[in-house]
Amino acid sequence: MTKHAGHAPQTLSATLRPLLAGDQTRVTLGEILAGVEGEGGLGPVLFLLILPVLLPLPPGFSMVLSLPLLLVAPQIVLGRRRLWLPKALRRQSIKHADLVKLINRLMPTIARGEKVMRPRLMVLTSGPGVRVIGVACTLIALILVLPIPFANLAPAAALGLFALGLTRRDGLLVLAGYGLLALAVLVISLGFKGVLVVADHLLAAL
Repeated sequence: MTKHAGHAPQTLSATLRPLLAGDQTRVTLGEILAGVEGEGGLGPVLFLLILPVLLPLPPGFSMVLSLPLLLVAPQIVLGRRRLWLPKALRRQSIKHADLVKLINRLMPTIARGEKVMRPRLMVLTSGPGVRVIGVACTLIALILVLPIPFANLAPAAALGLFALGLTRRDGLLVLAGYGLLALAVLVISLGFKGVLVVADHLLAAL
């Protein structure tokens, strides 16, 4: 047995907690990402980026907020553990007080969820399994940036499960993410089919 065989990955709440410290007025995206990159690879980064998409926002906002995911997800496919982002994007900043408010709001839910998360089915969160997750997350990012009304919640939730699964090396969460993604794709496909059927009927009536 190796020295790290029984080593449990750092919890997401422990990863996010350092972001609460400091008295700066604003914090850049680069500083936020540098604070969460670590043992969880790009899992914590994915989780932070998907949070705004899960919020109830006016139509169109989720499309814009999902654009960074198109940069992150393919890097998981490539096996990167450190994120590359353009300098211009890394320099974008938000109010530190807003970041602290969001993390404090989420922390109790995250802490409760982590009580049932643990390393299991790790073949899904290591080696080729990570790259397959990257492909799934890239597909989700493409779905989220498309103007599909009311179709962002399930894919975004699936990506959140993938992010947590990568962070905690919990393959069960990854399986749940695949299931939710399959359901989202099915619902979107049925929606498109319904639109096509209605369009055919309207054209036939003309």
